[in-house]
Amino acid sequence: MKIYTRGGDGGETVLIGGVRVRKDDPRVVAYGAVDELNAAFGAARALDAAGGGRIDGDRAAAIQADLFTIGARLASVDPGRALDRGTIPGFDPDRIADLEAWIDAMVAELPELDAFVLPGGSPAGAQLHVTRTVCRRAERLIVALLGDQPDLAEVVIPYVNRLSDLLFTLARWTNLAAGIGDHTWLPQRRRAGDG
Repeated sequence: MKIYTRGGDGGETVLIGGVRVRKDDPRVVAYGAVDELNAAFGAARALDAAGGGRIDGDRAAAIQADLFTIGARLASVDPGRALDRGTIPGFDPDRIADLEAWIDAMVAELPELDAFVLPGGSPAGAQLHVTRTVCRRAERLIVALLGDQPDLAEVVIPYVNRLSDLLFTLARWTNLAAGIGDHTWLPQRRRAGDG
């Protein structure tokens, strides 16, 4: 099988369901951001593995699978029909609770936060902060689809929102495990001792 098809050389692509759209179609832009998010998280996992492997492999792999499922959902002309036909997998809403449980477990080990965290730290921690910002961008692009696809508000948007919280917490936790504390930013009034 060839990797290239030349089908997109004119600036169009085909959604699941056979509809051709421009590559700057909001759905394509949204699932492209989810793909970028998945790649950024994969890079964080690779950096973590090179630095001692503190990130839970099974949980992280499940997130990457979730992101593929979300991407397939966004790439479908008619997600309900694609789901019924088995073209795309379903998305379990319990995955949001799984993310929350992981966040809560890490927060229990972290120092209390009373300031903004500056992105950085260990290589894996810094990449997790980058991944968090990609996640927030993907979330904004998915929200832009709500007018045509209001069902995204049921599970997809809450999941991506919670994932960004997890990535922030995971960056802090990974840095702490590497012996690097949070570097924080304080508003001017707090720097001056006014509050």
